[in-house]
Amino acid sequence: MSDRAGDLRTLADRLTDREGVTDAWTAKSFSDRLFVVEVPPESTLSGDVRDRLHDHGLREADEVYDIEGADDADFAGELTDGRRYRFVDVRSRGELQSYVVE
Repeated sequence: MSDRAGDLRTLADRLTDREGVTDAWTAKSFSDRLFVVEVPPESTLSGDVRDRLHDHGLREADEVYDIEGADDADFAGELTDGRRYRFVDVRSRGELQSYVVE
């Protein structure tokens, strides 16, 4: 595991200890590392959590991928037990490799 991946996993663990965050984790999407945060259904992602993510080089996925039409550039959907937000690690963007198997 790279230092960057470890740093973001540590950040995810720390965020889950905060009130208003139910879960956080990293995921791989083709050549990018994603960072996902879930909050309770009646909540939204707090500004201080968003600022902390920005401080760690994470940006709203819809802005990074230039996807229009979302109210929140990081909002990834309603869940039965929460709301999900996703961010892209812009510090390592394009460094991961994905393979297509035919």
